[in-house]
Amino acid sequence: MIRIFKKMNLLLDRKQKQSMAGLLVLMIIGAFLQTAGVGLLVEVVNLVINEDEVRDSKVAGMLYDILGCETYKQFAITVMVLLILTFLAKNIFLYVQQKLTYAFVYTNQFRTSERMMRNYMRRGYEFFLNADTAVVQRSITSDVNNMYALILAILQMFSDSAVSLFVITYCFVTNGLMTILMAVVLGSLMIVIKKVLKPIMYKAGQDNQTYYSGLFKWISQTVMGIKEVKISCTEKHFVESYKKCGAGYVEAVQKYSIYNNIPKLLIETVCVATMVTYMIVEIAMGASTENMMKVLSTLAAAAFVLLPCVNRINNQMNSIAYFEPFFMGVTDNLQDEISNDKVDMSFATDMERMPVAEKITMEHITYAYPDTEKLIFDDASMEVPIGKSVGIVGTSGAGKSTIVDIMLGLLVPRSGVICCDGVDVKENYRGWLKNVGYIPQMIFMLDDTIRNNVAFGVSPEEISEERVWQVLKEARLDDFVRSLPEGLDTGIGERGIRLSGGQRQRIGIARALYHDPKILILDEATSALDNDTEKAIMDSINDFMGKKTLLIIAHRLQTIEKCDLVYRVEDGKATLERGSL
Repeated sequence: MIRIFKKMNLLLDRKQKQSMAGLLVLMIIGAFLQTAGVGLLVEVVNLVINEDEVRDSKVAGMLYDILGCETYKQFAITVMVLLILTFLAKNIFLYVQQKLTYAFVYTNQFRTSERMMRNYMRRGYEFFLNADTAVVQRSITSDVNNMYALILAILQMFSDSAVSLFVITYCFVTNGLMTILMAVVLGSLMIVIKKVLKPIMYKAGQDNQTYYSGLFKWISQTVMGIKEVKISCTEKHFVESYKKCGAGYVEAVQKYSIYNNIPKLLIETVCVATMVTYMIVEIAMGASTENMMKVLSTLAAAAFVLLPCVNRINNQMNSIAYFEPFFMGVTDNLQDEISNDKVDMSFATDMERMPVAEKITMEHITYAYPDTEKLIFDDASMEVPIGKSVGIVGTSGAGKSTIVDIMLGLLVPRSGVICCDGVDVKENYRGWLKNVGYIPQMIFMLDDTIRNNVAFGVSPEEISEERVWQVLKEARLDDFVRSLPEGLDTGIGERGIRLSGGQRQRIGIARALYHDPKILILDEATSALDNDTEKAIMDSINDFMGKKTLLIIAHRLQTIEKCDLVYRVEDGKATLERGSL
């Protein structure tokens, strides 16, 4: 628990801590009101049942005079009406307290989810080379939700603990021996329950994490590979794998639910047995019936509030153990942001474009993929003159795409520098990227309209329709789009399934051109197309020769036959094979 509080202190900002402190104050007031309600209920019952209480009690007598009652019956009715109004006021206060508590939890829950999303987005491209997409999805959604379930459990446990403390104090004043006995029994029982159930709940929470991300993974893999699944007739394998993972998830959730209810049954049984045994002993020792009735009414009213509180405290302790792995997962992911308040979590999009007029150079680049020692490049250098078309060829695995990813700053070399006109691109990295239009082999398509796919990442209200049509014309796709009934508003389906491969590639070209970049990079952009479609696409690309700097990665030599320069990537180097600088 101490570890959780330390992490929470780092995770929550000053405003969140102040809100939480205010909630704790409200909970203490609420606990006092609940205990006062129990005490009033007991006293009012005694007053109504026993008229002598009015004469024997100074407080009751004073209240009788203040209310100006003429008869005992009138006094009893007035007191009961006041009791109803007191409970009404108390419960309105508790409603407001609970509303503020849930508002705090659920508002900050999404805020933290957004922080997680930002945290992942600011990570380098290399992180995603080994990242498990299902785990990332789970971390942003399920882990954050369960983390705030833990925070809610802590707040509720504090509230119920405060109520229990006030009620126990009231009972102690009324009957000290019985209260001490009950406190010892309940305390011992809760310690035993915690020792036995906490490890089980913690393990169930870890299993929930593992299997829940597994469910995401099998759904994603099945949908993304549905064509191959159908053709290979392997539907059963994917369904059975999902089913197996789901069985583990169901077992973890069932374990949590079952073990969360055991303490309630155990506590009620032990408490009732303790109270009844105490009363049996009192009666056997000759205690008066009148005294026993007063003790019984006090304990019954207290039990009405106390037993549910103790049950909830146990459930909350189990919930905290169950949700702790999720909480730790979120705080571990946000560790850099938590430990360094200078980490920039913004994403500037209005940066000035970095000037580049003469050349782009990659100097003395040494690179190996994360967690490997095999060098892809060893002191490699390459120069791309602005305004020229440059081809990059080489065998599979030689590093053609890798050298472009390094140039784009997606992969960080162990040594070396990338410069624009002699200036390190790190000095204005996002400004450098504004110069680049990138066309990969497989175009990532949004399940959205043609308009939003071309103006990728641009807010709908900021999209220039004129510019969209212009780049579609440059990509030689405008006639096709105009022939569609809904034009730019045509939905293309998930992964662009309603378009042909060539049409998807042309949308990729239009997208790369939308922001009018100086440099176009084609990363094997036509290798998955048939010869005729490839030729048509390359005719579109060749129109930009002399107008833009082209960097073309290709398997087939005919793809780069019109390039001014050709580099061959092999043996950790980039060697100029054709043309001159």
